[in-house]
Amino acid sequence: STLLGHDPADPLKQPVEAEKIKDFYQKWYTPDAMTLLVVGNVDARSVVDQINKTFGELKGKRETPAPVPTLSPLRAEAVSIMTDAVRQDRLSIMWDTPWQPIRESAALLRYWRADLAREALFWHVQQALSASNSKDIGLGFDCRVLYLRAQCAINIESPNDKLNSNLNLVARELAKVRDKGLPEEEFNALVAQKKLELQKLFAAYARADTDILMGQRMRSLQNQVVNIAPEQYQKLRQDFLNSLTVEMLNQDLRQQLSNDMALILLQPKGEPEFNMKALQAAWDQIMAPSTAAAATSVATDDVHPEVTDIPPAQ
Repeated sequence: STLLGHDPADPLKQPVEAEKIKDFYQKWYTPDAMTLLVVGNVDARSVVDQINKTFGELKGKRETPAPVPTLSPLRAEAVSIMTDAVRQDRLSIMWDTPWQPIRESAALLRYWRADLAREALFWHVQQALSASNSKDIGLGFDCRVLYLRAQCAINIESPNDKLNSNLNLVARELAKVRDKGLPEEEFNALVAQKKLELQKLFAAYARADTDILMGQRMRSLQNQVVNIAPEQYQKLRQDFLNSLTVEMLNQDLRQQLSNDMALILLQPKGEPEFNMKALQAAWDQIMAPSTAAAATSVATDDVHPEVTDIPPAQ
């Protein structure tokens, strides 16, 4: 797609050509079709009449379908960015995978399993940090879909002088979950909580604000997720939770934690730039010890200069 050849991080080409910008807007900001979402007590017939009156005179359509914009896979690199958006260091351990649209129940079940695995991972790391009485560390979790790439990040808020040790704490827990899996008691507690939430589904749905319902529907449309009635959702979700096992969840966790991950550090402006090579080395020592050892061996071995320590592409 167009975006694959135009990385947003690439420097701007000078001089800027007005015609190319015009072509870009014509290509990406001219809709083939529009969906109007109306939430609330309205007269459907008058709304349809108003739509037809307003848009009925528009002519023309695209001859061929527009290509779907797609981002390149995230590179597993360690980078630091100076910004005014943070007051203390925020390190994101980030990975991404191709996003598959959800149009049938099998795809929905796969998504639920991966989503629950991520939530279980966040729970586990949070509880481990609490048990170790770790201070000066904030933990967050963030997942989103951007141009057919599903991106997830574990965000660590930390003072600059404790960033290395805090990353080591989190990395050790991630490696433990990847290699040994989630304890069965944590799995049972999470599933029990999800079943309880499901029992309160209709009460929660009834109390949800209009903007929340609208936001959910918009995200479903943007991410090509099929719309499900609450009754059907409840039945599918109940069957999913009843059939889920700790082995299935651990398999998903292993798969997710085996992805190559990028370390992206946001630093307040004015702060000395952090040594990202050292941070990457500390991460590799825990998460990929064999790779780190091989890289060290290559760096110190003069006999085989043609050997490379560049990791394979994602």
